[in-house]
Amino acid sequence: MLLRAAWGFTVETATQAIRLVLSRRVRRPSEPQDHPRPSRRGRCRSCSGASTTRSSAPGQEPVPFRDIFRKHFYITTSGFFSDPALLCCVQEMGVDRIMFSVDYPFEAQPPAPRWLANIPLCDEDKAKIASGNAKRLLKL
Repeated sequence: MLLRAAWGFTVETATQAIRLVLSRRVRRPSEPQDHPRPSRRGRCRSCSGASTTRSSAPGQEPVPFRDIFRKHFYITTSGFFSDPALLCCVQEMGVDRIMFSVDYPFEAQPPAPRWLANIPLCDEDKAKIASGNAKRLLKL
């Protein structure tokens, strides 16, 4: 179970997200999103600074990894019903990029809505996480 739901899915998903950013499949907020053909040009030239900055085309400034990630990705609570984990995600991603979800059948369902009702955020932010962000993203 550890290699599947508890750890494996998270590692594989995070690895693919990082690859998308570093490969220039997703771009800085001001660049058009034309999804260029695959190439190795966008890979980091060195490992130093890879967590905060990615390489850019010659003559361009490096682009902060965090800015690109925050623009193109959403995250979910998916079985992690932890106030400290949620608050860390709010600080890094912003409340508008987080969606409530459960991880059925890997996690028990009853704790999820109880946790959501008591998270240490204002009612407006709770509503965004509970359904508002998903409705906006999915245009419901």
